Amino acid sequence: MQSFEDYTGSFNLSCNTGLLDVCLQNNGYSIFEGQKPLFTPGNKPFSHPSDALVRLITADLQLHEPAGNDHLSSPFLYAFMKDVLQEEKDPLLLQWEDLIGSDPFVRVKISEESSLRPRNPDEPLFAFSFISLAGLLETVNQFSGRIMGEISLEESETHPFPAVLKQFYQSMPFEQKTAVQALNSSHGSGIVLPLLFVSGEISSVEYANGLIALRIQSKQEFPEILAGMAKIQSWLDCGLRKHRIEKQIAGIINDGEGDAIEFKSTLRWDIRAGKTNPAIEHACLKTIAAFLNSSGGTLLIGVRDDGSIEGIETDRLPNEDKFLLHLWTLIRTCLGRDFSPYIRTRLEKAGEKTVCIVSCQPSSRPVFLRQAGFSEEMYIRVGPSSNAMSISEALTYIEDHY
Repeated sequence: MQSFEDYTGSFNLSCNTGLLDVCLQNNGYSIFEGQKPLFTPGNKPFSHPSDALVRLITADLQLHEPAGNDHLSSPFLYAFMKDVLQEEKDPLLLQWEDLIGSDPFVRVKISEESSLRPRNPDEPLFAFSFISLAGLLETVNQFSGRIMGEISLEESETHPFPAVLKQFYQSMPFEQKTAVQALNSSHGSGIVLPLLFVSGEISSVEYANGLIALRIQSKQEFPEILAGMAKIQSWLDCGLRKHRIEKQIAGIINDGEGDAIEFKSTLRWDIRAGKTNPAIEHACLKTIAAFLNSSGGTLLIGVRDDGSIEGIETDRLPNEDKFLLHLWTLIRTCLGRDFSPYIRTRLEKAGEKTVCIVSCQPSSRPVFLRQAGFSEEMYIRVGPSSNAMSISEALTYIEDHY
């Protein structure tokens, strides 16, 4: 079983940094050294669903030599994640009881003391340390209250905080677990401070101040700590981007359709008839127009009414760029170019399929839908549907809202 510290001694990554390239393979992005994939010391290919993370690793190897031997660099963190975390039992969990027992924030929570005070009131950093630790302890209490509501535990006579922390850590993606282990190993920061930072509860400055206040690191090491935290933050931002996007899409879908959310299985393809159908396009445009005329909203194209993923691949356009070009052509010709600034589109992966997210802001002018083969109409949102207005209703609505 290799710990983070053990792996640093065995890590050796050599490559010709002038020949690295990123290629899409199956469902992930891989780094190639010339014609061959680049491997970790444990013979695992550098491959990940997030193109941002793979490009970060490539940039570290190419631009920041010898990044591969920097133990907070993305190449090292990736190799540790693949060679150790995803292959063996988690080494941090083997040390868990010792880490919990020595963590000052856990001790305060378990003993229910009112504060975590610096040791010497006469030292120059006493005021700084007192303020930093008081703020961190308040954050720990808020963090504890939040995750206590998310995690199910059986009642016990022992304090629940250590068990809650353990379950929270175990539920993390491997990218976050890797960051926690890197921080703990590099700074001797225990378990709570790394968890707070990795989960976004505190900033890198708060983390560094906490290390200094607890006298784990000296104030002279502050710039070095921040430099390391920047590398960890880049690793998290890139590695979790796809995970966060999928979570965001899942959250929107779980909320269900309503006055500001609507799902459409396809943009143009009639699934029942097995061919393109202008009426399908009209339904999407109608929703967009209604959002613009109301309080705004989000249209997900590629999501069925029941919330399952259909994917824009069903529309049978040659590629994603062609899909967006077709959508924007419809918007500009049927709604008007002037309304483009109120609309944003992006494509995101949901598993192996792609969803188009159309975000609409309220327009400053009334929007009319003019599509060949259909009557010109003004639409607004009424609950979870887009309703056409009569001429008199439209006039009254325009007078009241614009």
